Amino acid sequence: MKTDRQEIEQIYGEHSRSLYLASLRILGNSQEAEDVMQDTILKVCSSLSKIDNIGAYLMRSCINKSLDVVRRRKRYQTYQSEIKAEEEVSFTQDYGEGSQTNIVSKVIATIARLPKGCRQIMSLKLIEGYDYEEIAEITSMKENSIRSNYMRGRQKLASMLKKEGLYERF
Repeated sequence: MKTDRQEIEQIYGEHSRSLYLASLRILGNSQEAEDVMQDTILKVCSSLSKIDNIGAYLMRSCINKSLDVVRRRKRYQTYQSEIKAEEEVSFTQDYGEGSQTNIVSKVIATIARLPKGCRQIMSLKLIEGYDYEEIAEITSMKENSIRSNYMRGRQKLASMLKKEGLYERF
């Protein structure tokens, strides 16, 4: 069942303000809140025939999307602070070839040489910090497949790091 323009405009008119305000309270950023609100309405309108209580569904979806943005923001900030800390360590102490920054960049380069499936999962898990459930959502794979591929990738990565003499440093 397709939704027509009037139905979408009615949904937007009835729910956009409350969704925007809920998202704004979580995100604290007007532009991001508006983006989340619009994404939520578009997502719901595509599956409108399957939803019983549209208001509750919209609000739950909007809150979840807002929390996802907050999580991504925190991951990014954590990642940036870790990089900054690594840079400070490498600048204040001379570790030569074995510096922590060099080792991390070599490990990331080794991950990049893994087969595509393993590489994607290892990057999402180790570098981006996603859990198995989130990776399954991102990749549209089953969580058990993610776990299996992660274990295979981890073994392959360890093997590659041993060959390069980096494995003992962990």
